[in-house]
Amino acid sequence: MSQPARELIRILIVSAATAAATLFFARRGCEQATDASAGRQEGHSCFPDGRIIAVRAEPERFPPDTHMPTGGEGVVCGPYEPGSFSPARDLVYVDDNRAWWESDHDTGDEEDDHSVHRAAEPPLRRLIELVHRHGGTLEVHDTYRPNLIHSPKSLHKEGRAIDVTCDQMTLEKLAKLAWSAGFDWVYFENSAKGGPHVHCSVRRPGYIPPANANTR
Repeated sequence: MSQPARELIRILIVSAATAAATLFFARRGCEQATDASAGRQEGHSCFPDGRIIAVRAEPERFPPDTHMPTGGEGVVCGPYEPGSFSPARDLVYVDDNRAWWESDHDTGDEEDDHSVHRAAEPPLRRLIELVHRHGGTLEVHDTYRPNLIHSPKSLHKEGRAIDVTCDQMTLEKLAKLAWSAGFDWVYFENSAKGGPHVHCSVRRPGYIPPANANTR
């Protein structure tokens, strides 16, 4: 066998071994990915390149008017604190044509449902992907709402809360997927006032819940 042929075979072997090792460690990293804010092991479902889709297993049940975890939203995610929030610093613009954004179709107000707190972007993008993989379209209704609609201490005022629905699945299933996607607090809100929907929220960066808080 000629020297060039041997060199070509060597290069092919090295390339194949490198690709296999990359895939192995990407999957291993996905399986061991850790959510530092929650101190939990994550990584139940990944993209082929190792990016995480779902960070928790779906709960078996998610009945109406219940939330996960069982601790209150303000304790789990941290209360609304206008002094620690800066729209210019903390809000990001999220767009994905696989989701339906209410503000794109509602000419009655000036709110933008693409604006969310930077901490909410990763679980929102994961949820869009998970819903898409289940044959649905995530409908995003309320994100950052500095005025009106919500209570004075609502996390919507920081963009840390998002209200979603999906016509192609039950709200119980959507709540399960939202929890799987990594939101810190998920509420299957079966309210007649605002209409049934799933309310998802995230912790403020740097916030540590009290030691006795139920965050699981």
